[in-house]
Amino acid sequence: MNFWMFCARWEVKAMKLSKIYKKLRKNSKGQYLLLGFCIFLSVLLITSFTLMYYGPTVQNFLPKGGDTRKMAVLLIGVTAVGCFIFTVYASGLFFRHKSREYGIMMALGLPKKELKKLLFGELSAVTALSCILGLAAAVPSSWLIWKLFELFIISNEQMVYRFGAVGFLPGILFCVVLALALGLAGRRFVSRSDIMEILRTGQKSEMVREIGSWTFPAGVILTVAGILLGSGLPQFFARVLDISLPGIVSLVYLLSLVGIYLILLSVVAQNRVRKNKKKYYKNLVSISLMRFGARSATRNMCVSVLLLFACCFAAFYGMQYSLAPNILNSDTGKTFSMHYPVLEDQIQKEEIETTADRYGQTVEDYYQNEGANLVISYDARDFNEEGTRYLEVYKDKERTALFIPASDYQAISGYETAIEPGTYQTVTVTDYREAFDYVDGLKEVMNPDTGESWELAFAGQLECDALASMSEPFAYVVCDDDYRVMTEGISREYMEQMVFFNVSDLENSYDFAMDLLGQYVNHATDLSNHLGYWNIWEQKMADEAGEPYMYGDRIDMTMDNNMLLGDWKFAPSFNIITVQDRMQLISVYVMLSLYICLISLAAISVMSYIRSISVASDNQELFESLRKLGADEKYRRTVLKKQLARIFQYPAVLGCGLGFLFSFAMDLFNDGRISATEGRALLWLLGIILLVSAVLYGVYRYSMKKAANLAKC
Repeated sequence: MNFWMFCARWEVKAMKLSKIYKKLRKNSKGQYLLLGFCIFLSVLLITSFTLMYYGPTVQNFLPKGGDTRKMAVLLIGVTAVGCFIFTVYASGLFFRHKSREYGIMMALGLPKKELKKLLFGELSAVTALSCILGLAAAVPSSWLIWKLFELFIISNEQMVYRFGAVGFLPGILFCVVLALALGLAGRRFVSRSDIMEILRTGQKSEMVREIGSWTFPAGVILTVAGILLGSGLPQFFARVLDISLPGIVSLVYLLSLVGIYLILLSVVAQNRVRKNKKKYYKNLVSISLMRFGARSATRNMCVSVLLLFACCFAAFYGMQYSLAPNILNSDTGKTFSMHYPVLEDQIQKEEIETTADRYGQTVEDYYQNEGANLVISYDARDFNEEGTRYLEVYKDKERTALFIPASDYQAISGYETAIEPGTYQTVTVTDYREAFDYVDGLKEVMNPDTGESWELAFAGQLECDALASMSEPFAYVVCDDDYRVMTEGISREYMEQMVFFNVSDLENSYDFAMDLLGQYVNHATDLSNHLGYWNIWEQKMADEAGEPYMYGDRIDMTMDNNMLLGDWKFAPSFNIITVQDRMQLISVYVMLSLYICLISLAAISVMSYIRSISVASDNQELFESLRKLGADEKYRRTVLKKQLARIFQYPAVLGCGLGFLFSFAMDLFNDGRISATEGRALLWLLGIILLVSAVLYGVYRYSMKKAANLAKC
């Protein structure tokens, strides 16, 4: 009988506790929504990006192992860390607000074991539901964002959005890591020793420690040193000391992270108005509020700085591609060019003109002649066997390069050049600045059939994009008499046919160019079916030695091969197609960069808003005490305004400033100069920084309004 009475009493007690908890939970539903929204937003932002990034469209365009892939992964990694931290921070606010009701439940007799089940049940439900909704919403969101970008980028069959299921894997992994982190945070919260500690969670302040005056200058030095050393050390060692540094050297960027923390800790926790007693006591409340929350405020601001850095640098990285020089019209050659072995029966002038007529085009400035592949000996740079040092090497008769007479260069480019006998001029692309191959490295030339050699002296550099792309490491121009002597007795297999021309309406010549490209591909035979790095002399030397040739494979010679023009040794160069392909590639780069920019900006906005609301809610009693002590609404609002302004101002100045500094350093150390395109991109970056600042100011005004309502000031 006593047993059944005990059970009945426990059931009644449990019902009462359930009603009490239900009432408490109803009053704090805003905290559930806030936590759920942060989880949902983080998962949505990360997954929608990875769905787009790992989709077939983007993956087919981005070169494997290229810098853009590495940069995209790096930036999304930084953004994912930021989203993770601000979600964990939101969970901290959730636990702080739950501390009171959980303390009440423990005071009413609910065992800690039951409380733990209750918390994990709620936390699991909120986390699971938010993650599922975030993953589900990522698909339509990425599709809508892609369609939005299509309004500003090229839209064609190759740029159609294609779903990449593998993009879900990073999103799911992010959900798992986030769920584990929230679970550990919940376990730590419930495992506190007693009721009073849980009840005092929302009222606890941090210990105030004296911050040395050295922290700010040390932070500035470390931050700038990290960026400059990380950007400049690899280039300095490569160009000056001929040493290839390992990737682990990139860890020097961590100096900047330490510096950022010291700078923020200094501006948050240090007091610089103590000598001015009047000013100090006038701002005592505002100063103390920031100092008593210095540790959490500094961590929060560090994440904000990283997100803003990712935002600014991603925008700049995409901007550089969109501002690249226009190559549609060339000042150093014709806009249509082809080269192929003279032994191959390729498309002829009559067929080109007939095709042009069908598209309302007229072939202009047509020029056709032969160039010779001669064996060269030259100075170059190479790696040692370990790949740790750059070596100055002399490559003796290892490959052939394309040579043409000065008269041909004049006809192709439209520019006269005077070349003395016994000298040569190197043909490069426009604005060539590479340091790996030497434009003046050629020392000797040999006829591959007669074996006769000639020493040549460097006489200058010429620019012609179409001609430069036909030969590795360079194409060369010699005087007409030297060319006749050096090519005397050379067999036809070493000769190439070169064709150059313009059309009457270049901007509307895309359909003509694609038709002509199809005919060119159909005429191609095994004589020209070679990889881009294939060299006739290297192939011959490998065959004579009975060794396999690294670049001896064949390629898919069809129009369905998207990489044909990039992989083919004898690919034609039609500027209109190059521009179209480059615009598609640029569109992908810009889209990825802007998406990361938007993700970062969204994360920093939400994080700053949450921090602002927590400042107001955590200090409600303080503002009430100030009111009772006679402080008017203007003073209380000024105190709150100063707290919120610092939350936005400090990270904005530091994050945007570092984003600009890193962008500048990256371009400067890349080739030792700031090009016109890079200069324009930096100016645009300043405009983007102003736009980001305007967005953050809007978030600040909205946060101030909501926080003022909470603090009743």
